[in-house]
Amino acid sequence: MKLMQAMTVVGVTILCTGIAFGEVVIRTTPLKWEQVAKLDSDLVFSNLCASCHGVSGKGDGPAVSALKTPVPDLTALAVKNEGEYPSSHVHHVINGRFRDDVHGAIGMPRWGEQFVYLPRSGPNTSYAWERVDSLNRYIESIQEY
Repeated sequence: MKLMQAMTVVGVTILCTGIAFGEVVIRTTPLKWEQVAKLDSDLVFSNLCASCHGVSGKGDGPAVSALKTPVPDLTALAVKNEGEYPSSHVHHVINGRFRDDVHGAIGMPRWGEQFVYLPRSGPNTSYAWERVDSLNRYIESIQEY
């Protein structure tokens, strides 16, 4: 049941969100993974994360009303961690390592597992790791100190 709910959230995310010049665009067709692979981190966030976390990352996305647990304000992670951005923890959350204890009943998709299906960018370099790391750096860039 959790997997079905998580996949529904992913589907809603991919089908219903996108960013063009700071505005949400309703997509009529889902993004293909090959398209996600070519996006910059801010656009990956907009296409995969903004439906729940909101365009600004404040936890006010359009899918929030369908979730059972509150979505965290990603812009306040450093403030909540005594002024230091918790990069390692955020990386693990995006990757899916802390999914159940962080994201409650529905849970956030384990993006690391999803990104594994994207092409590698070079020898011995995990593209999934790069995408997770890129999202992590983007979330760090939107911190409000």
